[in-house]
This record gives sequence, C-alpha cells and structure tokens, in this order.
Amino acid sequence: MASYCLLYIFIYLCSYHNAQTVQHKEIDYECVDIYKQPAFQHPLMKDHQIQMRPSVEFQTTVSTEPETSDLFTGKAEERCPKGQVPIHIPQINYTSDFIQPNRIITEANLHYAIIRPFENYTKVWGGAQAVFNIYKPRVLRNQFSKAWIWLNHREKDVISSIQFGWAVHIGLYRDDRPRLTTYWISNRHQNGCYNVLCRGGYVQVHKTIYPGMAYNKISVLGKRQSTAHLLVGQDSRTKNWLLMTRKTLIGYWPYQIYSMQGASQVFFGGYTGGLAGAISPPMGAGTFPRQVGYRNKFACFMKQLKYFEDKRLVDIDSNEFEEYVDSPKCYDVWYREFEIRSGEMLTFGGPGGQCGI
Repeated sequence: MASYCLLYIFIYLCSYHNAQTVQHKEIDYECVDIYKQPAFQHPLMKDHQIQMRPSVEFQTTVSTEPETSDLFTGKAEERCPKGQVPIHIPQINYTSDFIQPNRIITEANLHYAIIRPFENYTKVWGGAQAVFNIYKPRVLRNQFSKAWIWLNHREKDVISSIQFGWAVHIGLYRDDRPRLTTYWISNRHQNGCYNVLCRGGYVQVHKTIYPGMAYNKISVLGKRQSTAHLLVGQDSRTKNWLLMTRKTLIGYWPYQIYSMQGASQVFFGGYTGGLAGAISPPMGAGTFPRQVGYRNKFACFMKQLKYFEDKRLVDIDSNEFEEYVDSPKCYDVWYREFEIRSGEMLTFGGPGGQCGI
C-alpha cells in the first residue's frame, strides 16, 4: 500500500511539471510555453512580438505547391496544448546560458560535396530552398552526415550563417534517425548553435513541426523516394529569417539577434564530420552520384534549388555555380542543372572511409 501511495504522489507531482514532456517512443520533445522557450531567455528579446505567420508580401513569394506534412512523425493528437510549442530535448541541457557546440559535440574531420557560387561572385541572397529526398546514412556515435543548405555572410571578420536541412547526428540526437536540423551563427553567437540550444536564438511557432523532429519515411535506393521541402528566407516586413515547409511557417530567427541583411554566399550539398583522423561516415545514400547512373534519380538529391531575388523565388543560375568536393575518393557531387519536373538539381553522396587529404 505504501509503495502504491508513493507511486501516486510521483505521478501527481509530475503532472505539474512546468513544461509538459510528451512520452512516446517516437517523440522526444517538451511542450513549452511559447514565451518561455529558450529564445526569450535573452534580454534583447524582452519586448519581442512573436511572428505567427509570414507577412502577406513574403507569402506571395513562396511555393504554391501542396504541403507535404505527412512526411513528418507529427500527428494531430501529439500536438502541444494551446499556447505551447514543441522543443526538442537534446542530449545536452539546452537551457544553459550559452552552449558552445565545439565543447560538447565533436565536429572535426569535416568533408563537403557541394555546389557553391564561383569565387569573387557578388550577389545578395535573400534566402534559399530545396526539396530533399531523405536517407539514413549509417553513422557512429561521434559522427554526423547531413544534406544541407548554407546561407553565409561575412562582414570584416564577423561571420553570420543560417544552415538547415536534414541530419543524422548521434552526438546531438538520441538515435540515428534523420531529423530536421538547423544551425546558426551570428555576431552575438560566433561559436554557433544547433536548433534551440542558445538563448535568444531560433523562435519556434508551429505546434507539430520543429527542428529536431524525425522524418518517419526513408528513401530506399532504386525504389521509393521520400522527400521534404525546406525554405529559409528573410521577411522584408519583419526582417526575421523564416523557416518554412511549403506555405507553413515552422519558426524563425529574430532580427534582434540575427541581423544579417541578406547572405553573400549560398551552398547546397552534403556535409559529414567526426573524430579527427577517424574513418568518415557515408554521405547521402552512401553511393557516388554518377555511379548510380544518369537516368536513375534515386541517389541522394536536392532539387527545385531556388533563391530569393527582388522579392521573387527563382531558380538558381547554373552559370553562377561550381562543384566542390574536398575528398573525391570518399564523396562526389553532380550538379545536373535543370531537369523537367525537378528544376535545378544536384545529386551527391559517397561511402566515406579514410578521407584525409
């Protein structure tokens, strides 16, 4: 009887936890009061007005294709209560004042298979988008493998960057599932932050889709392909940088913290890392893109590559980009340029291995 009473008291106390933890084997997030999420634990965010939807001007520029929310693990019954938003529970304590990823998450032995603007090419990029197919490269505990977009800006010696895509990252997450992942660097946070790991950073507004959320459908090489659309762009009215999937706002980086006015570089492609000197993990589907074959579009791809220009979302220009691979024996990228129904497109990947130059 005493043990039963203790159990009842424990359950009762847990029900009054200030952030409702959702218990589900497929979910690892907390429902947090929208004004008590980590972003609002910074003095610059004291009087911030939450942006719950894109401005009319921004909404008119984004894709009008149907939304594809079925690609996420989120279900209606798993949404947070009114006034709360889902915040991913990382391997580490996201409520610390300032978390420096290079101290807690090993990120070395970095390798790239990307397309990038030609050197000395000057343009202001107001954002970018892509449709990704989702794979699950096999990584070890101290490794990561990403399908990634970078929006970078350098002013003198200060670097700002918003990065997003999907990642398998066991150092950051609790398992090896591919997850919607973001990373950002600003003049106030030069060490960079994943998802919501820093105070005063990313603001979550959607009640179902969030950074750290796992994709529940994985592509199979040569067979079924599962895709997801992601976009980041600066809202010209609010100056916030919005993270969206199709016409749905997931969250944003507020202008108070992230004041970059346009990006000077945009990169698309694959990105891996792990322990220095160790074997590098597979990228994408684990195959070289040209090895799969020109007519086989089942390698890891990013298609419908677009950017914001003069408040329009337009295809990137193949005359402005070059392929870059730092370890060709392990990875490759193939910029396939414009293809019917795919738009501007690239495929990338590789088996990894001993990739040191």
